[in-house]
Amino acid sequence: MLKAYIIIAHKNPEQLLRLIKILDDGCSVFFVHIDKRVSINHFTALKSLGSKVNLVKRVYSDWGAFGLVQCTLNAMIAIKESAMAFNRIILLSGQDYPIKSNDYINNYFQKTPYSIFFEYWPLPNYNKWPKNKGGMYRVNKYFFGFNFYQMFFSKLLNFISNFFPALKRKIPGKMKPFAGSQWWIIDMYALDYILNFVKKYPIYTSFHKHTFASDELFFQMILLNSKDEKLLSSIENDNKRFIKWKSASKSHPETIDRSDLNDIVNSPAFFARKFDLNYDSNILDLIDQTCLNQQISA
Repeated sequence: MLKAYIIIAHKNPEQLLRLIKILDDGCSVFFVHIDKRVSINHFTALKSLGSKVNLVKRVYSDWGAFGLVQCTLNAMIAIKESAMAFNRIILLSGQDYPIKSNDYINNYFQKTPYSIFFEYWPLPNYNKWPKNKGGMYRVNKYFFGFNFYQMFFSKLLNFISNFFPALKRKIPGKMKPFAGSQWWIIDMYALDYILNFVKKYPIYTSFHKHTFASDELFFQMILLNSKDEKLLSSIENDNKRFIKWKSASKSHPETIDRSDLNDIVNSPAFFARKFDLNYDSNILDLIDQTCLNQQISA
């Protein structure tokens, strides 16, 4: 089971190194994106892992901005250019960690009829986002960033578009809007489909450059608007992640600590997020011993 891991990181280099070491089962290659705002010198220890780690083209990957999509696409292009026939491509953050062993994950992939795993729901979804018209602001409203002038321009353009229909945001190609978690698992067939779609329809990428948190829509909309039956029949609505949310309205998940261990042990998920060893320095050791049955040192 040859796997490509895309890992998006911006801090905690020791934790990133530990993540890669625990996932390194001899049949995994890592495509790592380090946020452009961070000094790459902090991550020089990755060189000790040799050619199994590939640093992809760096961009600014701020939360809520299109950079999170772009860095993922950059990694996908690097995977394609590697000419390796990966069975699965798994998107992680540098603050993720496996809660199932490599053998368990490999065996599951070999037996399941599905090869694409991501969380999704159609928009509007009033249960998930009761405000802002069930989340339709993601596709109906312009978003240019969080700086004062960017927010001002967004509000101004959204206001003016109420009087000038030509300025209103329109989803390209009358695609149906879908949203979901940023984190997913796909196969090479889906990777090729996504990269071909992006190349064929640059207007779609241009549209999402002004979508708030486009990383939670971009890939879902491409795959779920497909007419490809092979692709659609390969999808399971489950991203195999344990993520702790204080409430559905929160934008960021809770940081996991040792008090969550029992929930992690009983979770069917493959990976959990988010961890911060500066917050709880022992939780990953407990997962190694309890879930993975091994001891890994960073």
